[in-house]
Amino acid sequence: MRRRVFLSGAILTGVGLPLLAGCKLPWESKRQASSTSASAGGAAGAPAAPQGWQQLDGHIAGHHIIVNVSPIIRKDESTSILALELFRASDDKNRTENKPTSSTPENKFTIVDYWGSRANLQPGNGVSAVRIMDLQAGRVWNSINGSKADPGIAPGEKITYYVAFGKIDSEQVTVFVPMAGFVTVSVLEAGSAQQAKIDLSAAQTELDTLPNTTLAASAPIERYTRSLDDSTSTHTGGKDITVTLASDVTFASDSADLAPGAETQLQTVVGQLAQYPDGGTLTIVGHTDDVQDDAYNQTLSEKRANAVKTRLGQLTKLDKWQTSVSGKGESQPKIKDTSDEARAANRRVEITLTPTSGTTKKGSSPTPNSNDASTLPASEGPSAKGSDGVTVTAKSANSNGEVTITLDHVTRQGGYLVGTLTCTVKPSSHSANLTVLLTDLENRSGNQRDEDTGSTATFMATDGLTLISGNERVFPADYEQADIKAHIPLTELYVGDELLGGTVTAVGVVWPDPGGDTVTLDHPQSKDSYSTTAFRLTDIPVKNS
Repeated sequence: MRRRVFLSGAILTGVGLPLLAGCKLPWESKRQASSTSASAGGAAGAPAAPQGWQQLDGHIAGHHIIVNVSPIIRKDESTSILALELFRASDDKNRTENKPTSSTPENKFTIVDYWGSRANLQPGNGVSAVRIMDLQAGRVWNSINGSKADPGIAPGEKITYYVAFGKIDSEQVTVFVPMAGFVTVSVLEAGSAQQAKIDLSAAQTELDTLPNTTLAASAPIERYTRSLDDSTSTHTGGKDITVTLASDVTFASDSADLAPGAETQLQTVVGQLAQYPDGGTLTIVGHTDDVQDDAYNQTLSEKRANAVKTRLGQLTKLDKWQTSVSGKGESQPKIKDTSDEARAANRRVEITLTPTSGTTKKGSSPTPNSNDASTLPASEGPSAKGSDGVTVTAKSANSNGEVTITLDHVTRQGGYLVGTLTCTVKPSSHSANLTVLLTDLENRSGNQRDEDTGSTATFMATDGLTLISGNERVFPADYEQADIKAHIPLTELYVGDELLGGTVTAVGVVWPDPGGDTVTLDHPQSKDSYSTTAFRLTDIPVKNS
């Protein structure tokens, strides 16, 4: 059974983040209380992770939930255990006020609505949406199991949940707690569980109620960017980098002659090649649509690939790259459809670099691109400094509320930036749905990479919160989930509730680090939306962990 403790109203009433981070709560030791202050509010922890429990001041779909996060215990060679203690503030609003669509009776908050498994969102069972990241090594673990759904948490009540992962072989990791933030914790051996105040027997009893999933191994964290004009996209995985050139920009129609726009596209490739001076293998593959016959398309794709190879060799030295060139004609469409949009996406040249030294450059800092606001295209919506925030209207079928969005800083960890946005529905608004303001609306039939198998997983995720770096749009970091063969973003995976006026929600995001002392966050305007979904937050300072 999960432990339940009812806390008196005096303990939590009116406690805000600054006060909470500085006070010792009744369930903490002195050592634990001092260590939690460094991590409150969703900021990443110090370089050396403390061994005690850490604390986050969560705002989960409008509910004020304080989350204590344990160290991770390596229970055995195949399983690691994380404990989460949730405390619902005694003044937290009635659940049905914060979530008008809820059918749950009484003033109860059910965490499984936000941390539980939805279709294809994460492979674990029960309360399992928490993810573990080693941002120094660029790896992420999905859960394999979690405590079974709870009937709800009343105001002032405390409940402990357990989440299981495969073997965590790092010494310290960052825990991503949905709508609560990020915290760095130590990874301890099973013999330290009692000292860390983790009851492994109780945890195992909880976890035995549901079967483990099979996706226990970590996955490499990957990077995906697109040029601001959508002419080029770049995917960086654990072993290779693929730059995709839109042929409608690279070539004239039915031609293998390079167009003027190709120069900017190919400079993206040149920049990638320069990052790996030891060389490796380089493949250049041409693709066409299905308008002409097979033979014509095959020849055209080969000619286009060779034209790209020739020009690349003129722009940079390729002597350390073992280069191959081929054409696939119409045989490998990116999108299996005959619409104009699909055919345009299928007309492409893909350039794949496989560096001999791999794609992970540990300990190196990225070279910052220009983020001078004067060089950026104008925002299609309101724009302001991240700490000041912008107010935008979230128009949906059920609501039309105003939401103020702020991001006062991001924190650098390894080759990544972590940040927690604050979204506040204006008290004068009846309700608002955050989905239209935070998701990637350009790819509702797929994820941010146009992978159809990822559409369910990211339909209400916050994967539309991009950074602008130079002429590129940097999407949230992601990883491939093996069972559905689609990329899942390191963002919130569900923000689909109708939130009433006055409610506050935290939104966590991980981005690849573009370098620099400040960043610009941009949510682009959807071409198909009937309302303004664009906004921009500028001058967001980057803090080191």
